[in-house]
Amino acid sequence: MLAQHITDVRDLLNDSQGQFFAEATLARYVNRSRRRIAYASGCIRVVPPGIHTHRLQEVYRFVDFLSACQKEHRQIQSILACRSVAVAIGVGGWKPMWRRVPFTDFQARFRIYNGTFYGTVSEPGWWAQLGEGPAGKLYLAPIPSQDNPMDLDLTCVPQPLLSDDDPEIIPQPWCDAVPYWAATLALIQQQRAEDAKQMALMFNTDLPMCAAVVCPQFVANAYAATMRSA
Repeated sequence: MLAQHITDVRDLLNDSQGQFFAEATLARYVNRSRRRIAYASGCIRVVPPGIHTHRLQEVYRFVDFLSACQKEHRQIQSILACRSVAVAIGVGGWKPMWRRVPFTDFQARFRIYNGTFYGTVSEPGWWAQLGEGPAGKLYLAPIPSQDNPMDLDLTCVPQPLLSDDDPEIIPQPWCDAVPYWAATLALIQQQRAEDAKQMALMFNTDLPMCAAVVCPQFVANAYAATMRSA
């Protein structure tokens, strides 16, 4: 897939023969574009299996979940952020989603108990994220009193593509936007400001289109209307 990305970038730059841009340079720009797409769209999402809370543990580091994410897809480099947290109550089948609050509120409302607010609750608890990327952490309240299954909806960052044998983890249609930002960076390198601005516009136009494609209109209830036009 790396070779295809580079070919697409060269087409946008009118440099199909590779006269102006080295392949290693374009590969670096391709990987920067892939990371930018992952940051902006959150298109790489993983719910790693086998994650549990730990007795009397309040703080959970993203790096501790990385190996579980990489078992799902080896091309994941790091975890960027957490979208949601669900923790099982006891060993039964009820696993409600916990409520997210800003860390400042979490600090003021729950950490004020200085590590004494813990237990198994009969309703969802609260969580907060502090930091992003490899330095990110999750804070739980109440602090779990036992090991319980936990579902984390995580947004991840891709590994760089180093060869054409590396699989592309950026899904369609986001994958089609990769060449635009890579070409923008190449044009910036050549100090072609106006051309770079137009290429960046194509990139920024493509991202909302991708979001619209992956979240199309759908019929929530087939019996909600008497007649439909399509």
